[in-house]
Amino acid sequence: MQRASQVGYCVGRKAGVKGVNSIAMMMFLAPFKAAAAEGAVVELKLRMLAGAIPTLQKYAHAKDLEDVEAKVAEYFDAHLSIEEKDTLRLCRQLRNKVLHSDFRAARDRLNKMGIATPTAGVKKLDVSGLSIDEVFQKMGGLTAGTEGELVSDTSSTGAGTVYGWLLEAGAAGDFQKAAEAFKGAGAIIDRLLDVEQTACNLKPQT
Repeated sequence: MQRASQVGYCVGRKAGVKGVNSIAMMMFLAPFKAAAAEGAVVELKLRMLAGAIPTLQKYAHAKDLEDVEAKVAEYFDAHLSIEEKDTLRLCRQLRNKVLHSDFRAARDRLNKMGIATPTAGVKKLDVSGLSIDEVFQKMGGLTAGTEGELVSDTSSTGAGTVYGWLLEAGAAGDFQKAAEAFKGAGAIIDRLLDVEQTACNLKPQT
């Protein structure tokens, strides 16, 4: 984790407008993309598994991935532990939250999987309606630790929060943790495919 204590960003006076070339994007776009890609792989594997089983094929292209996951879990009920079912369910939710940039909710899903996500200490500083001198005074307070609101204490769906939560989640290592969680879910799906292939090989030939 990259500690970001006493690091913050400003909102108000157009200070919160951050472009694609911002420092946060430069630092954390790659791990975000890696997490998003691993999440997409989990969806692909779930749909491919459903598509490989005759009784589940009609669900392989279901609009909601939740329906695919539910049918797969039901079909392989005897081969999945409660923890593995929870992992598949939470990773499906985690994938959705990552792709929609709801990083607070994504962190909550990681926590539910038992993955610790300590705050990186990024703070939001509201400078709306302040003069330049007052802004600099506030920024001094941020450095001193007397100003600013911890991003980790805020929602990631409120106004002006996407940039701050990108900083917070990126600096805290949330994206790397999400990517590893997705790999774990993918490994479970791989095992289920092996179970199905073994069962097919053991069926008597007619």
